[in-house]
Amino acid sequence: MNDGGGNKLPLAFSVESVSQTFRGFVVTPYQLFGAQVATEVIVPIVDLHAEVAGQKTSKLGFGDIGITPILLGWHLAPNLSLVWGTDIFMPVGQYSANSLANIGRNVWSFQPTLGLAYIDPEGWQAQISPRLAFNTTNDATHYHSGSDFDLDFAVARNVDGWRFGVSGYFYVQYEDDTQNGLKVDSDGYRGKAFAAGPAISHNIGPLDATFTWQHEFMAEHRAQGENFWMQIGLRL
Repeated sequence: MNDGGGNKLPLAFSVESVSQTFRGFVVTPYQLFGAQVATEVIVPIVDLHAEVAGQKTSKLGFGDIGITPILLGWHLAPNLSLVWGTDIFMPVGQYSANSLANIGRNVWSFQPTLGLAYIDPEGWQAQISPRLAFNTTNDATHYHSGSDFDLDFAVARNVDGWRFGVSGYFYVQYEDDTQNGLKVDSDGYRGKAFAAGPAISHNIGPLDATFTWQHEFMAEHRAQGENFWMQIGLRL
């Protein structure tokens, strides 16, 4: 865990989280504002292990489920597309105010998101996805996490069904955390992070498999570590 200057705190802290996430994406035959209408649901199952100052906890269960009721997609030009929608994460994950660590957050989170992608199946592709997050107050602790901005990015080269590239994200919290209406810490406990790393993908018919590693180069008021994941997509 790092402080507001990005320095590691003198605290015995470790966390390991493994998540299996189902992401269902449906494109409808309908159009709105010249865009194709789609909808999405995100259902994570999380295996969490945490240790803080010698105390340990482990949890397994559903995380906060997300839905995107309306996702709009425009084809701006050959190989160029734009999508917009608002992800809504519901507080259904396991949560206890007295627990050392939790799978759920016990807040609603509303996250308007844009996605711009240039994809040449025989050449280069690049994607950026800026997102804002607005959170409600945790009614168990009266803690409110300030709004934040996240920018995901990826650049890759397509070669004979393979895709080799780099992906990452930049995260910054631009509003203070508060508890019982009062600012938390002198700087509002505003978080910040930057991560990047290699990604490799392969297409096999309707299957698309991606392996990604992202190293966090800096983190403020957050845990700093490594992110590994494998994503498998199936077009029906």
